Amino acid sequence: MDKKTYFRSSGFLAEDIIVTESGIKLDLSTIPSFLRTLLVTDGTVTKSLEAWFWEKVKIEPMSNQIEVLDDIVQGLEVDSGDKILRREVVLKGVTSSTIYATARSNVSLKYLPDEISEALEKGEIGIGELLREKGVETYRDIFNINYFSSLSKKDSLLSILKADVLSRSYRIRVNGYPAIIVTEFFPIDIYY
Repeated sequence: MDKKTYFRSSGFLAEDIIVTESGIKLDLSTIPSFLRTLLVTDGTVTKSLEAWFWEKVKIEPMSNQIEVLDDIVQGLEVDSGDKILRREVVLKGVTSSTIYATARSNVSLKYLPDEISEALEKGEIGIGELLREKGVETYRDIFNINYFSSLSKKDSLLSILKADVLSRSYRIRVNGYPAIIVTEFFPIDIYY
């Protein structure tokens, strides 16, 4: 199956198995049900986590930097000289301190209203939560699901999650423009 069409119109794939970007065959039928739901949802992950684990989930910024581009960013309509926000966050339970996910985002600020750009630059709220709160109409396009073994993680954002990890990457379109690329990383063991 073409990765670009994963879960576009359905939350179910009859063939169960997908091949990740890294070449790993992933049997979706063996993934915990709620985690599988998170991988295919086009809704706000923070709200879903709060409802499932029944606790407030806060966004903790790990890095939040504005860059002026020298090059293009794959998947976004940006040009050299455009501003982009590169952001890494942890989604953590307020009471339990459980890390439910981490996320990395590239945000093209030219497609967003100023108040949203400013709020994202502060890094205190989730992207989906902010877009929903401000009533911005968006479309999310899931284009990648991946798996990372706890033994193979060299990325600092992944190493926070001391377990095997499933990730999903999606593009958020604002007013038809590909404005945001998000990759969310979920530690598999807490979803069993």
